[in-house]
Amino acid sequence: MNELILDRKRFLKGLVISIIIGIITTIIIIFITTNQNTWISLSSINKKYLFLAFILMVFAAVINALRIKMTVEAVNENITFTEALKVYYISNFAGGITPFFSGTLPTQIYLFNKDIKNKMTLGKATMVATIMPLIKTLVFTIFTPIIFFVFKRTITNYTILSTILINGAILISLFFLFLFFLAIKYPEKMIKIILKIQNFPYILKFSKKDTMLRLFNKVILEIKEYHKSFSLLKENWIKLLFSTLYTIIFWGTLFLVAPLLLWGFNLNFNFSHVLVMQVIFYFILPFMPTPGGSGTAEAGFASLFSFFVSLHLLGLFVGTWRFIVFYFNLCIGAIVLLVEIKRLKKRRNDDDDDKK
Repeated sequence: MNELILDRKRFLKGLVISIIIGIITTIIIIFITTNQNTWISLSSINKKYLFLAFILMVFAAVINALRIKMTVEAVNENITFTEALKVYYISNFAGGITPFFSGTLPTQIYLFNKDIKNKMTLGKATMVATIMPLIKTLVFTIFTPIIFFVFKRTITNYTILSTILINGAILISLFFLFLFFLAIKYPEKMIKIILKIQNFPYILKFSKKDTMLRLFNKVILEIKEYHKSFSLLKENWIKLLFSTLYTIIFWGTLFLVAPLLLWGFNLNFNFSHVLVMQVIFYFILPFMPTPGGSGTAEAGFASLFSFFVSLHLLGLFVGTWRFIVFYFNLCIGAIVLLVEIKRLKKRRNDDDDDKK
């Protein structure tokens, strides 16, 4: 992970790939959907709503930094707000340039363990990095069924596909929640399940035996560390509750960006439709194999919103939304990481000079 943080060429390559895939997909969508009505509509766009959308993303970053700070304090460690904000932007960037957002978790663990002023042990760093996505899963698991049942008639009348997708999302979230409680309450049972899975003959078809063994051993170790650290979370449950509250505020803020853009494009829409479509989208997003979901995210969002966004504005709407919620933060993350790389290299050079 240290090499990844310091390897400017490697992360720039990931950034370029992510942006190119996204731009190409967006251009294709715009090309397919643009007509003379698009240019007429451009003159009537309310820029105030677009500006508010950018402000919301800055606010969301602040909330996420507070969530990170509160989660760190829940395991009796300390982190400044500035450091938490740095962790958010850098880990968000790492996830945005890797398939399945796989770079987010190891980057957070590295930063907690190596880069902040009050360095955390690897076990605690892992605990903090894993509890945050689990809280997100818990929030989605609680609110998704509520949203589904409140707007069930709307969804069913609107599209059968939405019903299938949101039911699938509920099942996936319940499965992850089950694993979460299993790892906390009965870690030994969780380990037995993993060992049984490890011995399945077809598992070895996906990778080399040594690689799979290392992967499963790492998972088992993480479960043990997670179980040990959870006692700290029980002692600081109020801070964990605040972390959950910040998670709800963060996702609520993120879900407001699309409605703001729709208002900015002077489109009439049903707020429940927009809410439900975003719940579906953000459940599916982590399973998109391209770096940061680039390409597939744009295409998926366009597909879901094509039901109620005018065709001639669909490409512009999707491109604007994706830039604000993804590429805007990605660019900030790249700048923060470049500054961090410069600082780390300077520290290394200073350490080398001291040794001489």
